[in-house]
Amino acid sequence: MTEVLGSRGARAWKHAVLDLIILFGVIGAVTSWMWGIGDVLTSSSVMLGIPIAVGIVLYLIWEGVYEVHARRWPSAVAIVARGVTAGASAFALSAFAMGIGDGARRWVGVVSVIWFIALALHHGLRAASEKNLSRVIVAGNPQQAMAMRDLLLRDRRRSHHVVGFVVDDLDACRWSASSKAHLRGAEIPRDSELGMIDDLPRLAEIYNANQVIFCMGGLTGGRFAQVARSLSRMGVDVAMTGIGDVAPRRVASSHIAGRPIVSIAPSAVSPWQLGVKRLVDILVSGMLLVLLAPLMAVVAVLIRVVDGNSPIFAQRRVGKGGEVFTIYKFQTMVADAEELKIDLTNEYDGPIFKMESDPRITSIGGFLRKASIDELPQLFNVLRGDMSLVGPRPFVESEVYAAPEAFRHREAVTPGMTGAWQVSGRSDTDFDELEELDRWYVDNWSLGEDLGILAKTVPAVLRQKGAR
Repeated sequence: MTEVLGSRGARAWKHAVLDLIILFGVIGAVTSWMWGIGDVLTSSSVMLGIPIAVGIVLYLIWEGVYEVHARRWPSAVAIVARGVTAGASAFALSAFAMGIGDGARRWVGVVSVIWFIALALHHGLRAASEKNLSRVIVAGNPQQAMAMRDLLLRDRRRSHHVVGFVVDDLDACRWSASSKAHLRGAEIPRDSELGMIDDLPRLAEIYNANQVIFCMGGLTGGRFAQVARSLSRMGVDVAMTGIGDVAPRRVASSHIAGRPIVSIAPSAVSPWQLGVKRLVDILVSGMLLVLLAPLMAVVAVLIRVVDGNSPIFAQRRVGKGGEVFTIYKFQTMVADAEELKIDLTNEYDGPIFKMESDPRITSIGGFLRKASIDELPQLFNVLRGDMSLVGPRPFVESEVYAAPEAFRHREAVTPGMTGAWQVSGRSDTDFDELEELDRWYVDNWSLGEDLGILAKTVPAVLRQKGAR
């Protein structure tokens, strides 16, 4: 085990040295081509470019490009681009401060382009060829361990190979896994249960794992420290999660008298951010109402002619601060849908009512729901301020009052037409995941988070994933 890790570490350093050779070689070649070989040892640009090249390699080391857990090639190329851009910017500022002439700017432009091409090819090809080098074992609370395993399997930034997970209570883990599998129609692989947490050092050696991720829920600090020390002595990377539903931008590390601590910034939202969010809601909803007015008119006529129903369905929903408002949608169900609901079976795990094939949905309504066209009248709610473009989905009063008290944490923000729940699977996610996604959004809201959700909404609608 130690020999394998040692060889991987040596190989990583060889790649770092190779990058330095490449960067220095480009400096020499470009200098000789532009000014002559005699200037290689005397040029001010070369003297400034050498420490910049070293700085770029140090940045790549800091970003983990040389680690044994190989990144996917787009991520590796993106890191190279950031490193070279930062290096070129530092060179330009330093050259200006030192009074180096215009030739230096042309020189660094050529050097930077070649640096990027060479390093991108090196690390892009390396990342593309070295698959699944990060062999990961997930440890901790059963639910958190399995959730982390699923996240690693979906992560596109690194090439993780999840060996399996270890927990305190295998029986509890199997019960939870079988319950989830039953609800989702999925099957949890039994061979991914490797054993107990106390067996981690032995299991890491047996399965040749080079990283263990601890989900800290239910795991005491003393027990974690003991196992982590054993893994560290073996050369296995140790990571941990479970400090709460906190966005990475809010987390910082420091130390007190040499003892490391992790601090979490408050999730307070500034008035100007809320002002920008409201301005975007008004501008976008107003523009979409104008652009989509012909489509909405056609849909309204079709519902009236084909189904004989009122085109618009109005319903009371719970919004920000627990205030009740009227939400508008295109009518997709028969007129007496609420009365018929009593005789139907909820197929959703929780107080939120959902059915795979709801018999109350009309023929036109099924298409409108699949295409999410039935949601368009909610743009009027956004324009009025009852809703936002992005936020937790508002539910009817009876469903909200039947949910656990903690579920009402979502009422701290304005509900939205789309949100983390919808783009993560829309109605395919179960109630626990819905609650977790909404809690994450409320605790970690930012304008960037909203933009990311909006960017994911269109593909989710086009795929009609989870829509009913």
